[in-house]
Amino acid sequence: MNFMSRTGIKTLTVVIGVGAAGIFADWHLAASPSPSLVSPWKPDNLPRVEVLRPRRVTVAQRLQTNASLEAFEEADLFAKVSGYLSDVRVDIGDHVKAGQVLAVIDVPEMVQELAEAKAQLESRRSSLESARHQLDHNKADVALQNALAKDREQLGEGRGFLSDRTLDQVHANAEIAKADLGVAEANRALAANQVDVAAATVEKIKTLLAYTQIVAPFDGVVARRRVNRGDLVQAATATRTTPSAGSLFTLQRIDTIRVFCDVPENDVPHLRIGDPAIVKPSGFDGKPFIGKVTRFSLRLDPETRNMRTEIDLPNPNEQLYPGAYAQVSLEMNRRPDALTVPTGAVGSDGEGNFVYTITDNRITRLAVKTGLTDNGRIEVTAGLSEQTPVVASTKGVPPLTTAVQPQTARESS
Repeated sequence: MNFMSRTGIKTLTVVIGVGAAGIFADWHLAASPSPSLVSPWKPDNLPRVEVLRPRRVTVAQRLQTNASLEAFEEADLFAKVSGYLSDVRVDIGDHVKAGQVLAVIDVPEMVQELAEAKAQLESRRSSLESARHQLDHNKADVALQNALAKDREQLGEGRGFLSDRTLDQVHANAEIAKADLGVAEANRALAANQVDVAAATVEKIKTLLAYTQIVAPFDGVVARRRVNRGDLVQAATATRTTPSAGSLFTLQRIDTIRVFCDVPENDVPHLRIGDPAIVKPSGFDGKPFIGKVTRFSLRLDPETRNMRTEIDLPNPNEQLYPGAYAQVSLEMNRRPDALTVPTGAVGSDGEGNFVYTITDNRITRLAVKTGLTDNGRIEVTAGLSEQTPVVASTKGVPPLTTAVQPQTARESS
């Protein structure tokens, strides 16, 4: 009985164990389906690819270059006559108006020459007046002699009251009167010419005396002053017209500033008058100055292959100073409303430029033509529409025809 009981218990234990194992195996199989039953195209298991839509923005060809600031006008003022400076009325930094006297040169001998020339002119005018009176007298004498000759001829005709000798004398007197008239006319012309010469001499000396005043040719600021009262200044000559060779002042007009920059040969074909320009002067903490291309030289420097370009900037508050350096950003070949994508979305190989797009949730390649690149975006001129979803980057893209899960990429505005 005992033996049978133990055997029964063992048998029951084995049966229960086998049954439990079978139940656990069935539960495990139910909880873990066969891999062959998992769908490889289930969306959650597809590679995720960021896509975006092309955007229309304004693009331009931009050039960053160095520049220098210069006065709109600059003049070195020289002396036209030699003498001592009796008065210096301005200093550096002074604002002056056109025609304002900056300095005076003392030339006393020229004042004396002017007085002598004026006296000579008055003398010549008196001589001219005398010549005119003499001419009037000779004209009257000619008229008288002609009248007498006519009367004598009438008396002598057919009556014999006058001899031939008397008539000859009358005609001779008339001829002498005509000759005297010719001399009087010549004397009057000579006197008139002498008056003109004397008047020209007076005007010449007056002009030279005007040069004793150094005047401003335009409104501006005195940038340099190289003289003091009592200095002896020499009249400028063709070989003495440099600042170091005798200029008295340098005057600059700075209400408008010229910005000079050089445009490389490759960018010259795109340069136009009116192209926007941003000027950032060195050491200037304020906002950059916005201007436009005003003019360019229409020639390339044969040494640098650059073209000199100028930008005029209004400077009413005189914040900009001639001689300063600046950075200039030129915006050329501006194209508003251009269709663009990020530069990373465009690839290039032996077949040309391309982008990746999604067609029926699969990776496809699309050939495109590109234009300008600006601010991290590239212009697409052909092969793409605004509705075409473009893969945000050509790096790490799955092989063509791979099924993917598109996901909208976030773009910075």
